Amino acid sequence: MKFVVSLLAAVALLMAVPGHAAGVPIAGVDHVGINVPDLKQAEAFFIDTFGCVPVTQIGPFPLDVAAAEKSEAFAPRADSVTLAMIRCGTGANIELFEYVNPRGSKAMPQLAEAGASHIAFYTEDIVAGVAYLKSHGITVLGEPITMTAGDTGGETWVHFRAPWGAEMELVSYPKGKAYEGHTAQRLWNPSRPAQ
Repeated sequence: MKFVVSLLAAVALLMAVPGHAAGVPIAGVDHVGINVPDLKQAEAFFIDTFGCVPVTQIGPFPLDVAAAEKSEAFAPRADSVTLAMIRCGTGANIELFEYVNPRGSKAMPQLAEAGASHIAFYTEDIVAGVAYLKSHGITVLGEPITMTAGDTGGETWVHFRAPWGAEMELVSYPKGKAYEGHTAQRLWNPSRPAQ
């Protein structure tokens, strides 16, 4: 009986540890990649607005336009690509891609469209964050919304637009979220990265 209890406890412990599910064993998210129309503008925005730090840059690399026209396996048809990696606080790195003369759509996907995505930046003080964005001419999409019920109760968020039109988010939950009251599992929190 003791063995069965110990075995069940070990299985429960493994299930509670992120990255111990079936599939590829991972340590976490390394980076999020986004395409930007102007690498210098994007880097300046992330540095000036969020204190991100540029770490690496490679390219431009010429792309084989003829091969791209023959195969859908080649990512966007363009003359060249330059990549830069930036670090923002304790979160995942952000990889910026600038394609020169892209042949694909230049329209920014709307948030509800397939393939659209956004980056959410955590702040302990969303009111001050929104005030900063507005004071620097950054378009904030509405007012912060505080969740009062459900698993995300206690979270406040608001979306804004980067200078090139991408939709991004500020999010805050300094007192935690409601889901923490009914499960031992925890979402990763950039203000407490070790937990």
